[in-house]
Amino acid sequence: QLQVAVALGVSDKTISGYESARISPPVEKLIGLAELFKKPIAFFLGSDPKQYKVASRLRAVEIALADVKNQLKEIKLISQNVDLDN
Repeated sequence: QLQVAVALGVSDKTISGYESARISPPVEKLIGLAELFKKPIAFFLGSDPKQYKVASRLRAVEIALADVKNQLKEIKLISQNVDLDN
């Protein structure tokens, strides 16, 4: 629990809460868990069909976020090149 907590930037008590379903992880922590354990987000949501719908939407958000990050990197590179030209 401690290693997972450190990786996610939360306390081990928070991880315990996630495990016992006393608390639900926020989206960014859910994504972090999925990446950490190399599992799809749906793995952490159980078998409820509504949860799969949520997982599908989360995956779409993940993809969109990755696209935005890539665009920001490109903008940063372009702005650095413009600064070098001046």
